[in-house]
Amino acid sequence: MAARRLLILMLVLLAVSTVAAALVPPQGEDSGTTTRTRTKPAERGEHVKRTPPGRLVERTIRVAPNAIARVHVRLDDQLALTVRSGVADQVAVPAFGQIEDLTPEAPARFDLLADQAGVFEVRLVDAKRTIGRIVVTSGKAGAGGSAEHQARRRSQ
Repeated sequence: MAARRLLILMLVLLAVSTVAAALVPPQGEDSGTTTRTRTKPAERGEHVKRTPPGRLVERTIRVAPNAIARVHVRLDDQLALTVRSGVADQVAVPAFGQIEDLTPEAPARFDLLADQAGVFEVRLVDAKRTIGRIVVTSGKAGAGGSAEHQARRRSQ
């Protein structure tokens, strides 16, 4: 008898909580307090430089015995990188702090934001070798040369 009353009480509480949850409006991620900031309007004759957002660049590296692939992107580009191989290993992009498994059936996939200029290695972890380099350039000519050229100068 007591178990039946407890079961009825639990069902009533469940119904009440369901109705209460249905009546509360959903909260979005930006539903907190909003702040408004004023930016200084451009003065007459002053040009406002607007940089377009980066583009999506999709590239694939196929692991070859003695080859190092190069992937060229510009600063602020989104790189969707796929690495394919006939052997199982792990692929690491140390500069971006990412590591993915690689099998002949399932390629390693990376989604990287090129937010810093430079040359970044793509490595096979178990084989301990570099299979590719991601070359991120600023897109500005005359700023000391390309990122690859600067990296070569630093290593000398």
